[in-house]
Amino acid sequence: MAYLDKFHTLVGETVMQCQRIEYDVKVIYCAMQSGDMSENFKAVKSLALGQIITELETLDTSSATPCFSKSDYRLLKDIRNVRNWLAHSAYMDFMYESDERWSDSLNKSYERLSTFHRRMIALSNQVENVRFEIMRRFGRI
Repeated sequence: MAYLDKFHTLVGETVMQCQRIEYDVKVIYCAMQSGDMSENFKAVKSLALGQIITELETLDTSSATPCFSKSDYRLLKDIRNVRNWLAHSAYMDFMYESDERWSDSLNKSYERLSTFHRRMIALSNQVENVRFEIMRRFGRI
């Protein structure tokens, strides 16, 4: 059974992983571009994740050895949908349920969140590894 305090904690940890991925994706994109990396980052730091993923995918797949697979890009794009769920309806899925349904609805939301959280931890570790690889490959570190 899920408890609300665990749900709150998992929401925060999941959002943190999403932000970590977003930052690393932006760094990867900037490192792959020519020019000064700091200037590249200034140009993209306020762009939405979806736009950066699309631009990175175009740049990455034009290479003979892309860093991410098609399934990796699908998962990266999926982040947007789940972040929207987290921001707009994760709590609404159970918050206004009757006493009998509240616990069941919370448990369903918690399971969905737990699954996504595990996926985001794995993806954030993978993206971090790619970030280091790209930084070395493009002479940024």
